[in-house]
Amino acid sequence: MKKFEIPDEIEKEMQKRGGWNSIKRSLPLKEIKEVEKVMKVLSCKIRLKILYALAEQRMCVCMLADLTKCSYPKCSYHISKLKEVGLIKATRKGNYLIYSLTPFGKSIVRHFNKYKPRKLDAEKTL
Repeated sequence: MKKFEIPDEIEKEMQKRGGWNSIKRSLPLKEIKEVEKVMKVLSCKIRLKILYALAEQRMCVCMLADLTKCSYPKCSYHISKLKEVGLIKATRKGNYLIYSLTPFGKSIVRHFNKYKPRKLDAEKTL
């Protein structure tokens, strides 16, 4: 491994935490992998639209297909991706599947609504 230089202030902080290798070992790799899966699902505009719509109202696939302007099969694909990571769930009502947010899905939407990116804040950190 190639050695690199870091500022003395950072070096002191790091030593208090057990050194660089200790910090690398402390990363929650399993959790990072799970977050990566969710972020990949949420990187699609159609899926975000579905998520936000379900935050407003439970819906059947025909409503979601109309909202997203997707065919039923394509909409079902996006719904399945959201279900895979635990953001939405389906409940059968007669011949219909009614989709709604899970508690996790609700918390994600609340988080997004609370922490909207601000261009000025990002520029200040540079």
